[in-house]
This record gives sequence, structure tokens and C-alpha cells, in this order.
Amino acid sequence: MFISLKRYLYSEELALAESLHRMVQLLLEAIRMHAVVADPAEHEKFQKDIAAFENQLNEEVTPKEILVLAGAVVKTLEEYNRQTTRFVRMQSAELQSMLAMLMETVAALSAGSDRSVARLQAIERQLERAAAVEDIRAVKAKLSECLLSLREEAQRQREEMARTISELKGQIEQAQQRRLPPRAVGRSKGRDEAEQALRLAYERGGHVYAAVFVVDRMDLVSGRFGPSVSEQLVRYFQHHLARGLLSSDEVYRWDASSLLVLMERSYGVEQVRAEVQRVASVRLEKTIQIGTRTVLLPITSHSAVTPVFEARSLAELISDLDAVVAKCTRGAA
Repeated sequence: MFISLKRYLYSEELALAESLHRMVQLLLEAIRMHAVVADPAEHEKFQKDIAAFENQLNEEVTPKEILVLAGAVVKTLEEYNRQTTRFVRMQSAELQSMLAMLMETVAALSAGSDRSVARLQAIERQLERAAAVEDIRAVKAKLSECLLSLREEAQRQREEMARTISELKGQIEQAQQRRLPPRAVGRSKGRDEAEQALRLAYERGGHVYAAVFVVDRMDLVSGRFGPSVSEQLVRYFQHHLARGLLSSDEVYRWDASSLLVLMERSYGVEQVRAEVQRVASVRLEKTIQIGTRTVLLPITSHSAVTPVFEARSLAELISDLDAVVAKCTRGAA
């Protein structure tokens, strides 16, 4: 009877230890996936710290060691929260300073800009109350609308003859833009470099994923505004990817409207998909100057993740990626 009781108590302790291990594992996963991105460099360091904790947890650890590990995680999270708060406050102060200079300039330009000045003052008051990254983003969106309104007001104040000449010049420039082919993306890596990197990743056999991002409706944008405008949008989205992912992730231009990112991760495909979706779901907009007009265009995308290490051959992997790009393009149409 004593042996049975001892065995029962041991099984209870084992079940509690497993529950504790699973709970801390889920908390680490939630912290890593939902950490607020303020300073990209600090966010990347925080992600690596949490990944290191996850690796420690995957080893053979006792309940006491798990509690010590949880304490270290809490300390790391508190430090990251302090850094993020400092970053938000610093951004808020910089934006307030910029707004102050902007209001002085608007007031000096024209006595008819009272409405714009009032809107900027309202935005400044919102900045003073801002306490999180989301607040800063909301204020930034309103500031963009205000500046767009200000540009339109300044354009209406031009002399009639100068406006007519500018419109004619803009029509000529727009016609020329439609005939120009898309420019290559500066120093960015293209399809050849992407296939070479895929070959190296496939041969090395690491835990690498290929994430495909297709920028939506680029054919429509090219048809309406010209290929140079769609090229600007794709470049802007490529810059967003480079900032939103780890610095070790390589970004390649797969074709005119799609990008390929090679991501080496220790966790599973569902977690990688969640990470990719977090970056792809960010609402992006870019202001484009077309002749005498200023247009604010939204940038959205479709994405998919393919494990490189599951491919049976390199040729099959590249063919699958082309099929994924085609499917995402149809989904965006």
C-alpha cells in the first residue's frame, strides 16, 4: 500500500511538472509573437532572447529550474517594456517638435490657413496624451491627412496661368511615365540571386522557410498611373519587409510584383506563418506625386510560406514557389 501511495504521489508530481512546462512554453510563444515593435533593433534582440529561453525550456529541466527561467523571462520582458516606453516617448517628443515648426510655417505662409493650423494643434494635443505605439500610429495617420489637405489648399492658391501651365506639363510627364519600363530595384537581389540562395539552403539542409509576398493589384496600378508608380510601391513594401523581419532574413525580388524572403527558424511552420502574417497585415500607404497631383495609395499583399527542407528537389521547390506566386496574384485580383 505504501508503494502504491508513493507511486501515486510521484505521478501527480510528474503531471504538475508537465503542466508547468507547457504553461511556460505557451507564455513564451505568446510573448514572442505579440511583442510590440517600436525600435526594430531592440525588437530583434528581444526576439532572440525569447528564442534562447525557448531553447533552454526544450532541454531537460526540473520544475524549480522552470520557475527560475520564468523569472528571467519576466525580467527580460520588463526591460523590453521600459525600452519600448522610452522609445515611444522620444518619438512623441520629436513629433511634437516637428509639429510646432510646421504650425509656425503654415501660419507664416497664409492667413487663410487657420483651419490647417487648428487641425495641427488638435494633433499636437493628441501627441501629448499618446502613451503607446498604436497612439503614435493613429496620430501619424491624421497628420498625413492634414498635410494632404494643406497641399491641396496651397495648390488652389496658385495663380490661374501658372496652374494651367503646370497641368499641361503634368499631362506630358504622365504620358512619358506610361511609356517607361519599370526600373530595377537599386541594389536589391533579383530572381537569379534568389534561386542561388534557395539552392544553398536546400543543399545545406537547415530549417529554412521560403516566404512569398505578392503586392496586390500592381497590374491595375501600372495601367492607371504608369509602371514607375507600381515600382515605387513594390520598393516601399520591400523596405517594410526589411524593417519588419530579422536582419538575418534575406529579401529577394522574385518578379515585378512579388518578393521572396528566406527565413531560418527553429520553430514550426504555423508559427512562421503567424510571423509572416503579422508583417504582411500591417496597413501601408504611400503618397505618390503624379504630375501636379498627389495621390495616397494603399499597399496590401498576399503571402504564403513553403518549408525549403521538405522539398524533394530544387526544381520542384522553384516550381512550387512560382505556383504560389500565381495563386496569390489571382487572389489579389
